[in-house]
Amino acid sequence: MIALPREPGAEAAGSLEEWGYAERAWYLEGRQELSGVFRALLWPSAGVVEVFVGDHVWAERTPQPPAEVFTFRLTEDAYQRLRRHLRATLAAEEPSVRIGSSRFYSARKSYHFFHQCHQYAARALREAGLPVSPSWAFSRASLALQLRRAARLAGAQARPAPGP
Repeated sequence: MIALPREPGAEAAGSLEEWGYAERAWYLEGRQELSGVFRALLWPSAGVVEVFVGDHVWAERTPQPPAEVFTFRLTEDAYQRLRRHLRATLAAEEPSVRIGSSRFYSARKSYHFFHQCHQYAARALREAGLPVSPSWAFSRASLALQLRRAARLAGAQARPAPGP
């Protein structure tokens, strides 16, 4: 998930919005059987972009540790490039599903092994100028490794998410 401060004048309550990407059938339809793993990775299938609005990042809300939080300071130009990139991943302006504080939009690109959630995040962060490669973001661990390096280069720090 990529968390951004809310834009001034935003309608919903919450200090941040988070953007993430998933395979629609797996995430929204609960089709998480073994065949779902193969479908999600090997067969291009519908993707969804989740936009969560709230006050706590996913790493603080998830019961699935370990989760790390990486904080980067962006220039205004980098921030706007990131925002434009994220918006460009939406296939429609209106969400197809709303669940709690999350809105789910159809994604422009299909979900598969070479375009999954870690690569989605890496592409967006690269658009903001971070030294990350989607080609090397095949797992949480490989993306986190790149983000730790980017944090060192930027003088930022990675930190574990607070416990539940």
